[in-house]
Amino acid sequence: MRMKSCLHEEPRSGSQALIKCLVGLLLVGAFWLVCGRPQARADVLRQADTDENCLMCHADPDFVGTFQNGELISLHVEADKYQGSVHGPAGLTCVACHTDLTRYPHHDDQQICTACHPEEGGGIETDYTPLRVELAFVDRREMVLAINESCRSCHAHEFQVAVDSAHARVLEGGNREAPVCVDCHGSHEMVRFSTRPRAEVSYMCGTCHKAVYSTYRTSVHGAALATESNPDVPGCIECHGVHSVRGPRDAPYRNDSIAICGDCHANKELMEKYGLHTQVFDTYVDDFHGRTVNLFRDQSNTAQSHKAVCFDCHGIHNIRRPGDALSTVYPTNLQHTCQQCHEDASIRFPTAWLSHYAPEWEHTPALVIVNRAYQVLIPVVIGGFLGYIGLDVNRRRLDKRRAKQRAQALVEKELEGYELGDDVTG
Repeated sequence: MRMKSCLHEEPRSGSQALIKCLVGLLLVGAFWLVCGRPQARADVLRQADTDENCLMCHADPDFVGTFQNGELISLHVEADKYQGSVHGPAGLTCVACHTDLTRYPHHDDQQICTACHPEEGGGIETDYTPLRVELAFVDRREMVLAINESCRSCHAHEFQVAVDSAHARVLEGGNREAPVCVDCHGSHEMVRFSTRPRAEVSYMCGTCHKAVYSTYRTSVHGAALATESNPDVPGCIECHGVHSVRGPRDAPYRNDSIAICGDCHANKELMEKYGLHTQVFDTYVDDFHGRTVNLFRDQSNTAQSHKAVCFDCHGIHNIRRPGDALSTVYPTNLQHTCQQCHEDASIRFPTAWLSHYAPEWEHTPALVIVNRAYQVLIPVVIGGFLGYIGLDVNRRRLDKRRAKQRAQALVEKELEGYELGDDVTG
């Protein structure tokens, strides 16, 4: 249904509309005196008539705003969608987010419905005239960034978590296109992420990270999520976080990535569903690469280890099954993968890798024998050294004690000689 302007109402309702307008202005003035400015708090903004006033214009599907650069934007708001969002049922009114509005209809004299006024050709007899307003923003992005700040008043924790995120750093660096709240969560139709399909969340990340998302879609994780809606595979936020977005360029993330992968690949119950073994994390941490990375991870939050982590070998977003010919760990591709760090790696170099399997007698008997030998040899050698050292310490203690006793005996003997000499001369 197309909405008519206030100027198009019947004359008999003019006095009533004027009275309502005056009462509304008095209420707004009293609210301003008490609170200083409209606050984005649900307990203050639960006023049903506030949204009704806004929807007099914003319910018009053809309501359009013009930015200073000439760009157009639809200002239409679907009340049903807003009531289905997380904010609608909570009772938050329009001014909960649009906190810069200080009077009705707007604080800026340029924000008027120019097409409806008599001087623009409108009048009481006019059945319908599209609404147009001039917005006090240079462009759409300036408006989005301004409105986004109102989220902070209710979601201070999320802002605090995101302060060191990759997105926040990009925004602080001067890139206005860095994602902010409304870019990911939407505006009037905002719903909880937990109610959205997981594939849709990753697709949303792909609106900015197009190349990365295209690669991810072809990976073993992305394909299972997009085509099967598999709940077990990781999407973007499972690896990179929601508000504290991190990536491989962050030193803590690189070190922590082994635990991120281990959350799934060390889960025996989860891996058994797909016929995968769960020795991945343990065997990796036991080797030279894993021990070094884990040491950095335990002792420092800033220092970055340059030893291989999971995604150095398996890929970042292009992870494929080991049996896939395009996989970076496919037998014919392993040499090239190893050469990223070991430049002189020969064709036989990768054969020393057990593919995260622990040595078994059926497959690597020689390695099992060596490991068993070391399990015996190391305690024997160390125990022998400790025994030798103990015997040596004991021997030195006894020698020192005997030397002391001999010295004491000599002193006593000399003292006896002196006493005998004194007796003779006396």
